[in-house]
Amino acid sequence: MVPSPDPEILEPLLDEALTVQDGSVFAAVRDGLTGELLYDQGADTAAVPASAVKVLTAVAALEVLGPDHRYTTTAVGMPAGPEGTAVVLEAGGDVMLGTGANADEANGRAGLGTLALRTAEALQAEGTTGTVSVQLDDSGYEGPTASPDWSSDIVTSGNASAVQPMATYGGRAVPSRDTDRLHDPALYAAEVFRDQLAAHTQTLGLDITLAAETSRVPVESAAAEPTSTESASAESVSPAPASPGTELASVQSAPLSEQMAYMLQTSDNQVAEATGRNLALAAGGPASFAGAAQTIEETLAELEVDTTGMALVDASGLSGKNLVSAAQLTAAMQVATTAPDLEAAVTGLPVAGEQGTLEQRMVGTDAAGNAQAKTGTLSSVASLSGTVQTEDGRTLLFSFVANNQPGVLTNARFAVDRGAVVLAGCGCR
Repeated sequence: MVPSPDPEILEPLLDEALTVQDGSVFAAVRDGLTGELLYDQGADTAAVPASAVKVLTAVAALEVLGPDHRYTTTAVGMPAGPEGTAVVLEAGGDVMLGTGANADEANGRAGLGTLALRTAEALQAEGTTGTVSVQLDDSGYEGPTASPDWSSDIVTSGNASAVQPMATYGGRAVPSRDTDRLHDPALYAAEVFRDQLAAHTQTLGLDITLAAETSRVPVESAAAEPTSTESASAESVSPAPASPGTELASVQSAPLSEQMAYMLQTSDNQVAEATGRNLALAAGGPASFAGAAQTIEETLAELEVDTTGMALVDASGLSGKNLVSAAQLTAAMQVATTAPDLEAAVTGLPVAGEQGTLEQRMVGTDAAGNAQAKTGTLSSVASLSGTVQTEDGRTLLFSFVANNQPGVLTNARFAVDRGAVVLAGCGCR
């Protein structure tokens, strides 16, 4: 058996690596096989983890919904006046819709262009003529669309958009992460669908005129319909009410495991917050910030992670009020590594020096191509939580969380990276 590092040899190496000029660093290193805590620097102290919260969100979502779960976005037809037809676009929790045809990538897998084409073909098969209006039903979530526990500039800075049960490309008009977030991502998606539907009905030669305005289904009408979560299993849950019409067409997202890998790789806050609400709905809770946070905590506790002292207020880690210990983060990752249905919460993490938010970090070190970890950054927080193999090939789970850091966090970021590099180069016996 590949030996585990000796804690007495490991301790001084990590003590030195994790030294920062100001603030505190809380750390836990756990043997991936036995779960033994090999290094403890305030490991049980509740600290602000920043985006490391997304690891907890991924574990909970994979447990509640399952790795193969797909979100369904549906177009439903119903009468609208004496000679008109309404096509209601029902949000199904997918905030990674594409604007064109179905795609191979997870981001954009379910294409609004494909949905519009299928809808036009269904309207043709039904012999629909006259005026067709597009309406949006995105009434499945509750509470504010931006957390009162976030900094006031979170939305204006583009770190997140309004949290709604439908969006293109994580709340953007195009898949590039260098573009701004949309103010009303669900309505934008509905308008894209309307434009695509108009183009396809024209191409098919249908005697249909698309109404120029895309509107939301009135709140009263949407609230009167029973939600699909009242009778659905976690495999078919959707945050959208079931409209009393005829389903015309639908598209499905990439499996949840792929969406979680994307979320972790890119640290996408929009995907994290929608996922939190979706898993809360599936578990029978409210689709709100509080409902998501509570469901994540409860799910982790059911997985036998000790949640004492844990306090979540969102699913993305954007709030400085989230409190999670380094020991809890490593415990959640250990659960994921021992349960095949949950493993995407770890295998989906970016690789140091190669991918996602770690592409430019730890390049040329023992950790490059080896360590997989979730980064976390807030104005005074730098964290790194993930897995790494030692020099001998032993898998370790680690979490380094630096709080109360000054300035641009360069020193703290270097420190948590140094910790991962020490573990990657360690025989420590």
